Amino acid sequence: MGSVRSRIPAAARAMATHLAETRDPRVIAMVLLRNEAEAEIESMTERLFLSVERKLQRAREAGELEPVPGAEDEHARFAYDTRLVLPAMLTLGRIHVEAGDVPLLRVGSDVDYDFIARGRETTRNVVRALLDGDMRDAINDDEYEDFDTNLRPRERVAELAQRRLQEGVEAWFEAEETPDAVREAYEHAVGLSERHQEADEQFRELLDRFHAADGADEREAVADAIRERYKFADAEGAAMFEGATDLPYFATQYARVGVLYEDMLNMYEADLGVDLGEGFKRAIVLMVLGAQVGLDDTDDYPEDRRTQLTPVTAELNLAENRAAGVSRVRRIVEAYLDRADDCADPGDHLTRIAVEYIRQQSLDRIEALGP
Repeated sequence: MGSVRSRIPAAARAMATHLAETRDPRVIAMVLLRNEAEAEIESMTERLFLSVERKLQRAREAGELEPVPGAEDEHARFAYDTRLVLPAMLTLGRIHVEAGDVPLLRVGSDVDYDFIARGRETTRNVVRALLDGDMRDAINDDEYEDFDTNLRPRERVAELAQRRLQEGVEAWFEAEETPDAVREAYEHAVGLSERHQEADEQFRELLDRFHAADGADEREAVADAIRERYKFADAEGAAMFEGATDLPYFATQYARVGVLYEDMLNMYEADLGVDLGEGFKRAIVLMVLGAQVGLDDTDDYPEDRRTQLTPVTAELNLAENRAAGVSRVRRIVEAYLDRADDCADPGDHLTRIAVEYIRQQSLDRIEALGP
């Protein structure tokens, strides 16, 4: 039997925890707003994937792709599994709040519908850019399991899907009304992320050396190198996070994924001409880093444990026993999420509930790692 905690949905636990802490009746309105923003994001994503399906259908008709067995009579179908869009959903929710468009509170208030419309358009473009970048990374790493399609070869489907999204991103950048700062933020994120990709091979070699070490002394020497170069490396380009870079793995995880979301938020600010607030931006990035470790890296541990250096594989490999390693992973994730919650504005219930939701999901995943 699972634990009592695991039998209660993470969303319910997150809501109950946040309500107990705040006792603010506006939380209910924010939950309804979250549901509306999530539905908007899902609709945007579906439309983006429909445009991909049209491209795939043309490639199928040209003989470039063929259906998988049993799907001969079906139209091209495509979906992509990603957790990337939660920060965009939270930002869209913040735009609704700034515009005065909140469920239960709309009556009698002035709502800036023009700002909402512009925010939705920016969100659609940001989601497309995030998916484009994520697909590009997956292709570079030969990871195709998240590309759901009824056509083959899947590698070619992935390339065509990523290219279709990239075309839309480039069209956004080249539009006359798009500020240059939007492209600059995107290219900054891509540049730092690509440098991390290049360094990733060195991290893999560190893990290989650790497993191949001959004797306790050599093993401990490699463990020290992992701590120095991976766990406590100096952060690059993280000016917004002065005072937060003491967190374990901050530098490597910021370069790996955090900068993508910092610059995603910079793209919003440049395109809409708004200030989202440093506290909000810091909270989103720290939340993402906590989710990367507590959700993605924890889920991927069985496949990664001997081949990929992540905070989870590092801690479980370097710990004196499994229980100690699992405990360290839990403390690291909690530290990121505690810092994210501290950075968020006290009344930013959307972000704070999301942080708690990720905490509850992460604790479930970490518990499943075992003692």
